[in-house]
Amino acid sequence: MVREAARHGAWERLLRGLCIHPFRCQLCDCRFLASRVGPGTNAHRDYERVLVRYPAFFSAPSDEPVSPGRTQGSEGVIVNLSIRGCLMRSEVPLSRGTVLRLAFTPTEYRGSRPITIEQAVVRSGEDGTFGLEFRRVHEGDETILREIIRSRLHHRVMPVS
Repeated sequence: MVREAARHGAWERLLRGLCIHPFRCQLCDCRFLASRVGPGTNAHRDYERVLVRYPAFFSAPSDEPVSPGRTQGSEGVIVNLSIRGCLMRSEVPLSRGTVLRLAFTPTEYRGSRPITIEQAVVRSGEDGTFGLEFRRVHEGDETILREIIRSRLHHRVMPVS
């Protein structure tokens, strides 16, 4: 599950003339160069986002866990997800650069503990929709994120006849 990635620097723009392009694995985060002939994809994002609908709880980073019912926390809904970020809807206004602690329980894993993103940074936002970049995720939670992405991307792949 590989996706063409954005080019970084003059060297990668030069290699484009030789049909060598940057790619990124959607599951392991590995970035590499490889040849490709033919039309490309939109490489604006390095990571493909999958559609989800997970209730989320967020607050300022702290040592205390984020969970439903905490008065200082706020609620939102994650509507798409990648291993390095998500798009979240919330009625709480958030500014670019705001650092959050985020928790959500994927519907596939009901009954388990929430996935906690220790540090998520607001990268974009308008009309109650915010793009978040995951900066710090515990290894166990990142493993679950990878499983979710793998599962959802796998169901999207059509077999070639």
